[in-house]
Amino acid sequence: MNVARAIATAAALAAWAGPAAALDRAKAIEVAKKEAGEKCAGDAACTFTAKVEEGKWHVRVDFPKGAASKSKTKFHGHTIYIINQMGRIVGRVEGK
Repeated sequence: MNVARAIATAAALAAWAGPAAALDRAKAIEVAKKEAGEKCAGDAACTFTAKVEEGKWHVRVDFPKGAASKSKTKFHGHTIYIINQMGRIVGRVEGK
């Protein structure tokens, strides 16, 4: 009986821990895309760069400039989304 309970507990913990550790680069970028939403819609696409720092994903989103802009730079501002291993945004850094 105790062996069966130990196996059931181990299986339950493995099922719970699996999704937490399964957040990879593509999934972190997908979370950032959903959060950026309308800012990345339109003619020009946003660019996404992801790296792991201190056990969390830091996804930088560079937003495109409007078509009417005369600036030589292609992008206008950025945001860095900090995403934990559960896929939740736990921080945000706005940039210019």
